[in-house]
Amino acid sequence: MNINEIKDPKFLKKLSKKELQDLSTDIRKFLITSISKTGGHLSSNLGIVELTIAIHKVFNSPKDKIIFDVSHQSYVHKILTGRAPMFDTLRQYKGLSGFQKISESKHDPYEAGHSSTSLSAALGLAIGRDMNKEKNHVIAIIGDGSISNGICYEALNHIGETKTKLIIILNDNNMSISKNVGALHNHLDKIRSAKDYRNVKTKTKELMSHIPILGKPLYKGIKNLKNNFKKIYLKEGLIFEELGLNYYGPINGHDFDELELYLNAAKKSNAPVIIHVITEKGKGYPFAENDRQGKWHGVGPFDKDSGTIINNNPDKTSWSEIVSDSIIRLMNKDIVAITPAMENGSKLTKFKQMFPNNFIDVGIAEEHALILANALSLENKIPFVSIYSSFLQRGYDEVLHDIARMNSHVIIGIDRCGIVGADGETHQGIFDLTFLLPIPNIIIASPKDSIECTNLIKTAINTKSPFCIRYSKNKIDYKKTKPTEIKIGTWEQITEGSDGTLITYGDFVEESKEIIKKLKKDKINIELVNARFLKPIDTEYFNKIIKKNKPIFVYEESMKVGSLGSYLKTITNKNITIFGIPDTFVLQGKREELLKELELDTNSIYKKIKNEIRKAK
Repeated sequence: MNINEIKDPKFLKKLSKKELQDLSTDIRKFLITSISKTGGHLSSNLGIVELTIAIHKVFNSPKDKIIFDVSHQSYVHKILTGRAPMFDTLRQYKGLSGFQKISESKHDPYEAGHSSTSLSAALGLAIGRDMNKEKNHVIAIIGDGSISNGICYEALNHIGETKTKLIIILNDNNMSISKNVGALHNHLDKIRSAKDYRNVKTKTKELMSHIPILGKPLYKGIKNLKNNFKKIYLKEGLIFEELGLNYYGPINGHDFDELELYLNAAKKSNAPVIIHVITEKGKGYPFAENDRQGKWHGVGPFDKDSGTIINNNPDKTSWSEIVSDSIIRLMNKDIVAITPAMENGSKLTKFKQMFPNNFIDVGIAEEHALILANALSLENKIPFVSIYSSFLQRGYDEVLHDIARMNSHVIIGIDRCGIVGADGETHQGIFDLTFLLPIPNIIIASPKDSIECTNLIKTAINTKSPFCIRYSKNKIDYKKTKPTEIKIGTWEQITEGSDGTLITYGDFVEESKEIIKKLKKDKINIELVNARFLKPIDTEYFNKIIKKNKPIFVYEESMKVGSLGSYLKTITNKNITIFGIPDTFVLQGKREELLKELELDTNSIYKKIKNEIRKAK
């Protein structure tokens, strides 16, 4: 089949099992070829091919609402709903989103980028459907990693109480990004490994299907017997039924017969149903199948034949790796590294191997990670929580209510700050400063380079206060010197200048050097300041800048509202020009493209400063 010719899922209704299997093979080849060029979420989509096809064969999208939790695994859904021709633009500037997108297709009834929202959303759509007296189905597909998040427990509790008709498909591949952790994961392990139950279920199904005439009716009539088998072999495995859901499974997520049997059974149910489906993450691509570190979860362009990931900056090191290595260099017995299921992304695997007793992966549970860290600090430990800026949003209350209010010694490494690019508006790290700056007791810093990064970490370890260190997704030169502490709240002059002052921090310090060079050619001399501490600010230095009575510019890869610049404006009546992100969500694209569109690229800033200085003169 020509994948690019698929317009909608209706054609699936007529396909035989053999044709469905061939289609699965074709889709996997298409995904591997396409993602090898654009990058994207590979493993999760390869693992869900048969399941997505079966869902679309049994149900009728867009009348039936299909929600993918996180939705980075919705590529097969996009293909089956006519978007294959757009895959050469996947996750690119003004191209196909890597997630479900309401504006992109009528087949996308909800949007997500963070995990564990699907069950609450599904219940909302189902209740709305009932209030509107409509008859469509609502299907939520959620992974075994996502279902461990607290939001899901809240939703499951409500779903079990309302008894509203909806279908939950638990896509269990024993992985989220890295290998899953936690009691619920262990609970699912017991269900997966209950071979006696699986064997009885399989043999019963085969036996019934071979009895002439009475076979199918008899098989349908053994529901009570099946439940008894569950109680015998899965004594602690009925947590979902205890919550009020009808539980089906576990079933083979790559077997069309089994998938259609249970999807049709769920379709006929008038109560909430959960179907436990076992799939293989990365299926059909050996490099992804054998991955246990999350390397092929979200991947950049790669050579599909050799499995070699293309590295455009082989001599550069990611901020994540520099931070992790700095923690290792400064390690003492009281430091505890904590991650919410981002061991690989946060480059903490080496730390885990070296200090297994000082490493905690809490699973997809950002709020829990932060409260846990806060309590550890009360026991005189020094917790370092590595968390993406976008995901820190979910822990705002814990940072404010617990860590800051108790003035606890917790270090938060805020990874992926600024424009992150291809994942789009749900993942841009541009809001953390806005919600952190007003919180009392917190220290917020953003290093300009690897040396300053290590020095800030050393400072954080020796400072008995909440300490946030912000860093981006970029790769930089990694230089090592003997770590030294930096006085809290101090800024650094990079260049002198008498015509005005440009205040910036993080990656923009290096980029601002190019702006200063361009301005010098126009005989405009600008002082460049590294505001490495965003809170507390260097009041003494800032007062000196104000007294110069020259134009002040603040250049930030953050929202204007709630930025450093907006804070500085509150403490002086002098005019300050803020170059930051306007009041909008930033879509996907390469960082360079997005900065240019936002007029935050170095050339745009150079022109704006040049014009302002000439006006002032």
